[in-house]
Amino acid sequence: MPDLRDIICTFFFGLGGLAAAALLGRPLLAWLGRLQVGQQVRELGPKSHYKKSGTPTFGGFIFMLPITVGTVVIALGWPGARGLIPLLIYALALLATGFADDYVKVRINKKGLSPLAKSIPMFVATAAFVLWYLSGHMTLPVLLVPFTKLRLEITGWWRLPYAVFAFLYLYYIANSVNITDGVDGLLSSVTIPVALLLGLGGELLGLPGTGGYARLGSLMTGALLGFLIYNRHPARVFMGDTGSLALGGLLAGMGLVTGSPWIFLSAGFIFCAESLSVIIQRAYYRRTGGRRIFRMSPIHHHFELGGWPEPVIVRRFTLVTVLGSLLGLAAWWLQLG
Repeated sequence: MPDLRDIICTFFFGLGGLAAAALLGRPLLAWLGRLQVGQQVRELGPKSHYKKSGTPTFGGFIFMLPITVGTVVIALGWPGARGLIPLLIYALALLATGFADDYVKVRINKKGLSPLAKSIPMFVATAAFVLWYLSGHMTLPVLLVPFTKLRLEITGWWRLPYAVFAFLYLYYIANSVNITDGVDGLLSSVTIPVALLLGLGGELLGLPGTGGYARLGSLMTGALLGFLIYNRHPARVFMGDTGSLALGGLLAGMGLVTGSPWIFLSAGFIFCAESLSVIIQRAYYRRTGGRRIFRMSPIHHHFELGGWPEPVIVRRFTLVTVLGSLLGLAAWWLQLG
């Protein structure tokens, strides 16, 4: 169990992330304005979003710069936290992919990178992270069984099918988090409870490779709160794929290393619902020759077109995430005992 000094240190990483993002946001926002890197809203989106055209994107740097620096400090400053470095590298690889997509959107084609051009670097980064995780270097590949004390070690021939599962899981969750970023302040708000939960689990479960997770969760929370100063409705900056893919990589990687990929069925319910709504909508549209189940997908647009203001969507989706995170904590209860 963490002592008082650990708790205070963890709190100050969150406070530092908040201060850094809040202070960085103003000059970065001014710089993005001078560069004229405003996002062009696509015609397929809600008409109410047309007024957002020209809002600066690349805002993910506001929170990812403090998270990157803070994570390096944690990894180098505390024994057992070196496992944060591969996680950070994975997140930064996805950030670079998102940055390229955002750059194409504002400078070349507002549709961004083609699906293939975007998927290839994500495939490579995800495969590399899975190989690192299953190598057992600094980690013990395990799968925790919820509501029990069972910890299934991934050894022997089980590593191959689990590698396939881990790859699909990481890719799906990273993209699901990315898709959730479509309403002012939504992704930051629903990420905070999940980051806190995974950070707490990494600290209390005591698995190899999860050292420093509590500090990372606190750091992410503070940095995202600082970003919300500029991203809450009406947003003055968008995080873009630069930020959303990086957050997806961090959350998905933390879920894998804590042996709890299933945690996203509860704590990450909103992420999964967002991506499933897109899959269902497209499949139904093709099968029925143009009919739709939702007014628009992802599902936050369905509610938006149903009359929910953006702040209401954010509050309600965040409440669902908080309740799902509490359920995830309950699923860990015997493991924590």
